[in-house]
Amino acid sequence: MKHYKAFMTIMIMAAALTACSGKAPDEKKLEGMPEIPEADADIDMDSLNNSIESLKNLDLDTNVDTANGNDVDTDVATTSKELAGDKTVYSYTDVYRDGDNLTVIPNGGLNGSTVLYEGKDLNGFLDYVDSTVLGKGRTINRELFYDFLSIMVVDKDLSPDFSKIEGDMIMSLAMANNFYGMDVTINDCYLNANNAAEYHYHVTAEGRDDTWIVNYNKRTVFFNNGNTEYSSDMMSDFSLGVWLTAIEEYYDYHPDRYPAQ
Repeated sequence: MKHYKAFMTIMIMAAALTACSGKAPDEKKLEGMPEIPEADADIDMDSLNNSIESLKNLDLDTNVDTANGNDVDTDVATTSKELAGDKTVYSYTDVYRDGDNLTVIPNGGLNGSTVLYEGKDLNGFLDYVDSTVLGKGRTINRELFYDFLSIMVVDKDLSPDFSKIEGDMIMSLAMANNFYGMDVTINDCYLNANNAAEYHYHVTAEGRDDTWIVNYNKRTVFFNNGNTEYSSDMMSDFSLGVWLTAIEEYYDYHPDRYPAQ
């Protein structure tokens, strides 16, 4: 019964979620929609980004191999500028560190075949998202999702607890769904190790280079090199709760912090 109720919640809310893109929140759209249980909506934003935070304490070795013992082609992702600092290759990203300044570049190590939990790869999960969560004709921007998630997770061995990965997946899904129809590529991401919740994504969007500044604690998004705030309800409790429910239903992951309904 619990799984059926959660599945029906996803189906009922899917149309509203699909419409959550590029506009100011419209509370009238939520009338008649079932409320997300408070436990589901109470996402611990402070627990996000622990992998980036942990980089402050790492003794970076520029000769470190990838976690799975295979070399990663570091030419997969490049930037237009020369990056300062020591480079470390992780399983999902290349990280340049110059003091507390970090530049994180997706290296293609996280992709559709990546398994994060219970032997289920991301291709299967995103197929589920496309067919069950999103409206007809709508699909998640997969490459954008992989890039957002890889920058958050950094390395598979830095996030052994799926509850942490779940938080990163929620925010990555929110971003990738909202910008599903935009021609956007993440070139790299700048972070300061003392403010790990604020991501400065250097992107090429619709042929134009820009910096998107996203603060996942404050749930804010700024375009135009941080000068223009983007208004959307993609990070509302309502929207994030849909993603949380989808992840937990697909992976059959129901931690104690979310009591059975």
